[in-house]
Amino acid sequence: MISLLPTLSKTIEHVTLGSMIVFAPNCFLLLQFACRKGYSSLDVMYLILEKVHKASNDKIYCSALFLDIQGAFNKVLHQWLAVIMATNDLPLYLVD
Repeated sequence: MISLLPTLSKTIEHVTLGSMIVFAPNCFLLLQFACRKGYSSLDVMYLILEKVHKASNDKIYCSALFLDIQGAFNKVLHQWLAVIMATNDLPLYLVD
């Protein structure tokens, strides 16, 4: 039964989302990207990068909080990620 829970929850989520889109299409916030047609995680990343870039240009602080709910960060090769970050000119204090 435990192995069926993710499948069951995804099915219920899909049915609930379909009902919400049909019966309450205006209940989604403008900056909510999940569950909205035509929006993806890349759209969120572009929005975040735009805000960070604007804060940098305006010489103000920009704070962000990222939650790793699924544990994806624990499964990535951290040395490989550090090399990618360093080759993309991120400051060394962020890479270390």
